[in-house]
Amino acid sequence: MDATPLQRVLEATGYFPDGEPARGLQLADKAREGRRGRTFSPDASWRSPSALTVYFKFEQSTPSDSIVGEWRREIWNEGFSPLLWIVSPESIQLFNGFGEPKQIGDAEANRIATFRNIDSALHDLDALAGRVAFETGQFWRQMPKIDRKSSVDQRLLSDLAHLEHDLVEMGLDRHAAQALIGRTIFTQYLIDRGIVAPARLSRLAGHSTLPPILRDRNATARLFAWLSETFNGDMFPPSSATNTPRTSYLARVSDFLAATDPVSKQTSFFPYQFDVIPVELISAIYEQFAHSASESERGNAREHGVHYTRLSAVSLVLDEVMDEFTGRETVLDMTCGSGVFLVEALRKLATLQTVAGRPSREVIRKTLYKQVYGIDMSEAAIRVAAFSLYLAALELDPDPQPPEALKFQPLIGRTLFVGNAHTIEQTRDGKEQLADRDGLKKFDLIVGNPPWSFKGKRGTAARRKSRAEGVPAQPRGEGLDFLHRAIAFSHEKTRFGVILNAMPFFSGSGTGIAAAKHILRLLAPVTLVNLSSLSGWLFATASAPAVVLYARHRRQPADQLTVVQVPWSAAGARTHTFDVSPSDVIRLSLAEVEKNPVKLKAAAVGRRRDLVLLEHFGSSFSTVGAQLALFEAKLSDGLTRGSPKNQTRDARALKGLEVLEAGDIGSMFIPASLARFTLSKAQWPRAPETYRAPLLIIKEMVGDNARAIAAVSERDLIFTDAFFGVSLPKNQPTLAYLLTAVLSSSLASWFFTMTASEFAVWKRKLLIRDVNLLPVPELKTAAASSSGKRLVQLSKLMHSEEGGRDPWGALDQAVFDLYGLDEADRAVVRDGLFRASWQWQAGREASVSAASVDPDLTNYARLFLSVVSGWLSVRNERRMRAEIFDVPAGNALRVVRFVLEPGSGASSVDVVKVNGGLNDVLATIGRRLNVRIASALSVSRELRVHGRNEVVIVKPSARRYWMGVCALDDADAVVAESFAGAAA
Repeated sequence: MDATPLQRVLEATGYFPDGEPARGLQLADKAREGRRGRTFSPDASWRSPSALTVYFKFEQSTPSDSIVGEWRREIWNEGFSPLLWIVSPESIQLFNGFGEPKQIGDAEANRIATFRNIDSALHDLDALAGRVAFETGQFWRQMPKIDRKSSVDQRLLSDLAHLEHDLVEMGLDRHAAQALIGRTIFTQYLIDRGIVAPARLSRLAGHSTLPPILRDRNATARLFAWLSETFNGDMFPPSSATNTPRTSYLARVSDFLAATDPVSKQTSFFPYQFDVIPVELISAIYEQFAHSASESERGNAREHGVHYTRLSAVSLVLDEVMDEFTGRETVLDMTCGSGVFLVEALRKLATLQTVAGRPSREVIRKTLYKQVYGIDMSEAAIRVAAFSLYLAALELDPDPQPPEALKFQPLIGRTLFVGNAHTIEQTRDGKEQLADRDGLKKFDLIVGNPPWSFKGKRGTAARRKSRAEGVPAQPRGEGLDFLHRAIAFSHEKTRFGVILNAMPFFSGSGTGIAAAKHILRLLAPVTLVNLSSLSGWLFATASAPAVVLYARHRRQPADQLTVVQVPWSAAGARTHTFDVSPSDVIRLSLAEVEKNPVKLKAAAVGRRRDLVLLEHFGSSFSTVGAQLALFEAKLSDGLTRGSPKNQTRDARALKGLEVLEAGDIGSMFIPASLARFTLSKAQWPRAPETYRAPLLIIKEMVGDNARAIAAVSERDLIFTDAFFGVSLPKNQPTLAYLLTAVLSSSLASWFFTMTASEFAVWKRKLLIRDVNLLPVPELKTAAASSSGKRLVQLSKLMHSEEGGRDPWGALDQAVFDLYGLDEADRAVVRDGLFRASWQWQAGREASVSAASVDPDLTNYARLFLSVVSGWLSVRNERRMRAEIFDVPAGNALRVVRFVLEPGSGASSVDVVKVNGGLNDVLATIGRRLNVRIASALSVSRELRVHGRNEVVIVKPSARRYWMGVCALDDADAVVAESFAGAAA
């Protein structure tokens, strides 16, 4: 093959920068190794950090649409590739890999764009689908029609849901229906893979394909009996060889495989190739089955925390935690479900033991039987796990022939166990396989997604009663309990990669913090990856946000805690991918967390400058709770009416008072007239003193402007449990207005984002303890100050709807003055309001919109310069100026250069017009600084490139990278690097 045109295209689009393959690019045989496909043979492939794959195919002449359709069908079944490039000397065609295959006209329907293979067109191709555009999310913003909703997993799950529903409606027991579907998929896999050939099918069952066999009950019985005998193991339940379902049930399954509509009886195109579909998709099928069961069974699934772990999350865990493994390690998943972690671990372990080519059957079977272990309470889940592992072993097998040579040993009772992980060694199988004279078997890696379920107060009490001595009381949910149990299966070098409920780590609950700190000490060094921003799609059925805990997996100080935040991205829900940059990583010491636990959440949602400001506030100010206590006042929950059966407490003292409901209040607004309270009893009426004016009332739910909703009432009124409030002394009415202004400010929004128990990790909600912890100046002194008086005046004006044209801007400035914030701290707080808005869709979309030269990059440059100028002013011999490269708005990156010059004077910010494209800018800078910028960008999404008297900042175009707080952090890093360089 003449690869020159392909390499030229790869170079022009960033996949082959500086004459070397970018990270993730595989060429020739490497690109073809491990593919599940039948006929498509790529010439290059690029795997993104989130496991999506782009395929490149070179053809001397443009292939026919029918051939492209065959390739695309195979890629679609593989499920990981959103894009296929077909390169010829004359053109480059891009095809949607997630688009559902069509029998006729597939290539035309899924062709995204065609580019001529000339320099000017390659610039446009790079801007659309080059590696940088792909990694920064620019590609996804430009290609809204490429969506995982049309990928193989979504279509197959939908079709199987209909199939299962129909079988149950026809009278087949749900578990039997699910078993029949699983058996059918396995059989079709064997046929598609060629392990069972048409000739063998004809001899066994009289037909060469599966659909007609399923329409013949006797033929089906013969085939299933042979399969059960041939493959042995746990592939089929013991009864499957003798209990053949009724003809009507088999016919409905046959309709599915023949793509026959059960109502119209019309036959359409069957898109599936089961030898290509990822084995891990079985896990999704299991979750769907678990949640499609009867109401009581659905409750059981919820109670035990059944959640499908998406393949991208599995890759996120295993790619990190198995780094530098030899392949000889053992793996345990104590809540393995359908085995999605075990399947991928099996693949990786077997491959790591292979020097070249595909692993041998001996290596695969040894890994399967001796290195991969799982436990689950559900027998159905364990059977699916065995099924999935057998399929994975067959998929890895370099030559799975003849069928009679492929017998499997049973896994259930040997490496897969049905039972409670907390007591599994007390069962017969667990005693034989997981325990010996020295205690429990020890594993090199423990992975999984333990239940996040909460079984009520009784369940929590029972768990706490059984906890070991010295272990803090565990919070709601079982995740940390499972980690404690996992430690019993570990040795001192065991690695951990576990997905957990994030709330114990970030919620601020005393119980949760104590339990989390205990785990962090036991497993140090630890990395926590905050996935709470992805709750909408990652674990859509879960009742809590997620965090990944890695432990002992990297060479780092034992006292170090690394916190990674994975931000929301426009592409995430469409592609099931993650975006992580160096600036999303903060390292703390365990001592810092021990001293100030709130830093853990702040590190998970904020930046290093946020932590510095929090520390300043903690040492410089009192808190709302402490200040209220000086006036013998405290925040209280409002009235809970309750259901009639719960209305048992006397509420007559409240009769006739006005009642403030959730929909009545606005920011600094309470209606002049409200409905009156008429009940004699309520569940929690609260004391009458709770509702005496002057009242400061705060709504639990944060407003959609990302500010707390607070208001003052100068008349007695009842507020419901949608609020909490405080009755202040009648001789201190100004304090209510002052506190309302502070609570409504961007400073409060920033603080709540960094520290609140639920806001910014789970719900748009504040708790009393969140507000009590807000730092405030001494209230009497503050109220008497000029800035305090200004705030009280503004607050009263805003209550009267006379706040002026920009009341929020004026209010924020007055609060900044009250707290004595400098310009850098004001920038941090302003960005805090922006980051608080990311809890709403509009704010998330704003965070990934392209940064503009003015104001975004200009403000960034000025704040960066303010930090460096502070250091330069000590000697007053040099100054720094900034150059903002005005690249086209559609480019995926932004570039700012900072130049150090002799002489004193003010810093300046200049905008440099760009002649040519972004690649020309990067190439020019790279030549001047002797740095291969394109190659460096293939490793890191953000770059700081130092020259003798300059530093160049290159980052994705999204606004979240160019906030003021980012400028301050970047400048701090540059100063530190400069000192380190000078010392060296």
